[in-house]
Amino acid sequence: MPNYGFAIDLRKCIGCHACTIACKAEHQIPIGVNRCWVKTVEQGTFPRTQRFFLPVLCNQCDDAPCMRICPTNALFKRRDGIVDLLGDACIGCRACMAACPYDQLFIDPGTRTAEKCNFCANRVENQLLPACVSVCPTECRIFGDLDDPASEVARIAHLNGVDVRKPEKNTIPKVFYLGAEPVTIQPELAVRPFIYKEGQVLLRPLGSPSPAAAEPGDARVDYDTPHVQPWGFDMAVYLLAKGIATGTMLVSLLLPLVSGDRVPLALTAGPAISLVFLIATAVILVVDLERPERFYYILIRPNWQSWLVWGAYFLTAQGALTTMWLAARATGFGSILPILVWPLAIASVLATCYTGFLFAQARARDLWQGPVATIDLLAQAIAEGAAVLLIVAAVMPSLTDAGFVRALAWTLAGAMLVHVALLLGEHVVRKSPTRHHALATAAILRGPYARLFWLGGIAAAAIAIVATALSTHLPAALAASAVLALASSFAWEYVWVEAGQCVPLS
Repeated sequence: MPNYGFAIDLRKCIGCHACTIACKAEHQIPIGVNRCWVKTVEQGTFPRTQRFFLPVLCNQCDDAPCMRICPTNALFKRRDGIVDLLGDACIGCRACMAACPYDQLFIDPGTRTAEKCNFCANRVENQLLPACVSVCPTECRIFGDLDDPASEVARIAHLNGVDVRKPEKNTIPKVFYLGAEPVTIQPELAVRPFIYKEGQVLLRPLGSPSPAAAEPGDARVDYDTPHVQPWGFDMAVYLLAKGIATGTMLVSLLLPLVSGDRVPLALTAGPAISLVFLIATAVILVVDLERPERFYYILIRPNWQSWLVWGAYFLTAQGALTTMWLAARATGFGSILPILVWPLAIASVLATCYTGFLFAQARARDLWQGPVATIDLLAQAIAEGAAVLLIVAAVMPSLTDAGFVRALAWTLAGAMLVHVALLLGEHVVRKSPTRHHALATAAILRGPYARLFWLGGIAAAAIAIVATALSTHLPAALAASAVLALASSFAWEYVWVEAGQCVPLS
């Protein structure tokens, strides 16, 4: 069986875009999105200027991050090595877009499902060349079997001067470039002006090198496609809702074991609030899908490598156990509550932390890699749970007592302190391991997200910590501090989601 790959000789490419047009015609790709395109980069100052072209397309990676994160197995690898997509199985979660280091997946506005290049598998099966290869006037595109030593593409793949995009991601891409300039193949190097699309002015990627800081002669992107962020404000709302759901349950279960207070706030109100926000979390997840009517595909055709699937089951488990807890309280079967404590606590921790592993599966985004985010999600959940219970305690004081309120206050202050320490250590003290990570961090600390980070994420959290520690006997003041803590946590979640995606990938 062949193992198909591409080689592109950039020394021959003239930037005519015939490949882009042929691809759109072959696969009826709508206006505004592309399976493949040609990026143009200029460098130098007049009259000594150069223009470089970089045709980009799906790399059909041997270790494809999009396949690993897809919850419904809509993305799969064929026997000939091509990574293909089954549109009828796609739920439009956009996780594959977040995972692809090469920015090669998009949502088809017609079908509302993911789309990508598949090396024209329909043509290859009929012994035809991909459409982009057949129309290239300079024959700069070479297609063939990488496992056939006699093929030209196999020979090129083993040359010393050949490049691939983002080799550090270890995806084992199968598109090889001859004569690639660093400023074209490394998207973090060239500055980017505003992008125009269909008469609209689109902002450049906020984490790209700024044109304002560029020196004369620096490389600049002249032509590219808009870079769409797959996850946005709705993802930050989901993180807050899930944090409240899991954190409220954890605090309600575990704090009484430490404080000794088994008050109605922890036994009934806390679990009830947790279930409400758990349902809200599920609704947000479903509504956010491009094809929400297919949400159940996660359960009937699961990809067990995807943390989206595990998350769905963790949330379902917590919901089922919380319902059992509340039913036992309502029907007088309180004797089974001690049996439910630890299974419910474990389910809540798993439902809290799985999102950290899910974001880490988005291998394209360096800001989301590493274990700190997962630990921070747990700290935030505990803080958010304690904050919500403090607000309820201020509104309905009959549900609790002064001792439990003080325990909640110290829990909130301690969790927020851990959260702030993790943020400062990870994004201020730690040196960025990659250029991509450095650009995202700069966008947080000094760029477009700086005000929200420093005022909302750090200053508001610090005020909430101090105010909580000084107001342990004042329920109204504690409730105000709790609201501030929730606002601070949401501010960071929004910054984390947005800044992680602000660096261009192609």
